[in-house]
Amino acid sequence: MTERNRKTNFHLLSAVLDEEAKVVSVIKALAYAASFMSFVIGVKSWLWSHTAHASALFLFCALMLMNVISYNRTLNQQLFKTLFLWLVGLLFLYLIAGGGESNTGILWFYVFPPFVFYVAGLRTGSWMLIIMVALIAIIFRFPELPWVRTVYNLDFQLRFAATVSFVSVFAFVMDHSRRKARQELINMARLYEKAARTDELTQLPNRRDMQQQLEKEYFRYKRHGSHFSVILLDIDHFKMINDTYGHDAGDFVLMKISELLVNACRKMDMAARWGGEEFLIQLPDTSLVQALTLAERLRKSIEASPLQYKNQDISYTISCGVCSISQAKDLASLLKQADVNLYQAKIKGRNMVIPLVVQKASEDEPV
Repeated sequence: MTERNRKTNFHLLSAVLDEEAKVVSVIKALAYAASFMSFVIGVKSWLWSHTAHASALFLFCALMLMNVISYNRTLNQQLFKTLFLWLVGLLFLYLIAGGGESNTGILWFYVFPPFVFYVAGLRTGSWMLIIMVALIAIIFRFPELPWVRTVYNLDFQLRFAATVSFVSVFAFVMDHSRRKARQELINMARLYEKAARTDELTQLPNRRDMQQQLEKEYFRYKRHGSHFSVILLDIDHFKMINDTYGHDAGDFVLMKISELLVNACRKMDMAARWGGEEFLIQLPDTSLVQALTLAERLRKSIEASPLQYKNQDISYTISCGVCSISQAKDLASLLKQADVNLYQAKIKGRNMVIPLVVQKASEDEPV
């Protein structure tokens, strides 16, 4: 995986984590709200001498708050969401089986379908909803069970089944649309991210992307002493190629040299279109001598391999300026010296590699 892909994936992962954090925040808010309402209704039931119902609500309130406290300590999002959903599901089953206040407890179930899809996702939410509906059907079918204290007539059961089915399908479709739209936004962001960092013609990283990567490599050098080098190369007489063979031929040359650079580089290296007919290669963990060797190999390969374009041979050469970070005081001076070396190669006749070698008192040869 290239560094550019890692950075793109990091941004997408951040978006996913942000979404998960929002879901957790919503769950925590609902947990506090549900605990408060359960406590208030429990107190009311206790005052009306409905001690069993009040005790059940107090227990739910305590378990819900314990789940929040546990999450705050462990930060286990999956466990937090799972326990919350099953606590809510058990509360709804209790309210349906017991009737709740004035037998209206069953009405709370209508909030379950959209909520379970939002929290658990479409697949897991569907399975949880199926399980809940099956348990409700058992409550409807067997009112003689010891823990069922409310009997619902057949007309109510049919209307409840129809309305819950409608709400469930609607919630599924809405959440599916929400997730699909979010994925499309992520895909669009990925395309924009790539477009912002990629040269359209050559599909190489552009100057902006290379600059960011160089800054990261320079930081690694300052922190760990990991030397790196750069090769700044330019196509000789590129304007003549355009004038002689046409701009399409010039574009063809740019694309072919881009392919050559990619094939010549290691996975850890990075070749970018620096501007016009200039290209820059960043070589991590590479000495000046090693960078010079690669530049010379590229120069000879290009000189010896004319391109075939529309039954025409296009011969071209390159000039290279090479510099190592060990010969520069900072990133700006590294790039400036590489550019100076490239200029020297141009004025000395082109089709050559020019290094910068500065002897230091403590060094016998360049690093």
